[in-house]
Amino acid sequence: MRHAKSSWDSAGQKDFERPLAERGLNDAPIMGQFVNNINYNPAAIYSSTAKRAVQTVRLFAEAAQIKPDNIQWNEDLYYGSMKDYIEQIQAASDDHERIMLVGHNPIMENTAGMLAGSEHKIAVRMPTAALVCLECFANSWIDVTPGTCQIKWMMIPKVLKKIGASY
Repeated sequence: MRHAKSSWDSAGQKDFERPLAERGLNDAPIMGQFVNNINYNPAAIYSSTAKRAVQTVRLFAEAAQIKPDNIQWNEDLYYGSMKDYIEQIQAASDDHERIMLVGHNPIMENTAGMLAGSEHKIAVRMPTAALVCLECFANSWIDVTPGTCQIKWMMIPKVLKKIGASY
């Protein structure tokens, strides 16, 4: 998941400290409710430590009824690269069937595209608060590498708002 819409209201504010905008504060719980409604809650969430990512995760998790104990914070998901995102996936416990990363573009889009398309990554466009579900057929998280996944589905808040309570 890409973090929800952030605010640019405070001139001179460090990027790491940017909070969610009003739209982001509304979109993050919509995505959590969606995941909960379709019974696709992750067993673990690994998130960037940037303020907007932390806010996104907390609002998402509350709406999805995910316990705070299932959330881990990783500053490499802010400061790092695609390699750090993939290493986080590979470090996940095999006890977890489903995990979620919350991070930033362009790394989030590039990582999803690389996992689904190998060295010839496919284009994945993730607006704020977008959630892309990748399905992997690896026996262990350590075996998840470029090209071992396929995109199962993708959802964005704009679509959920259009279809309303029917999801």
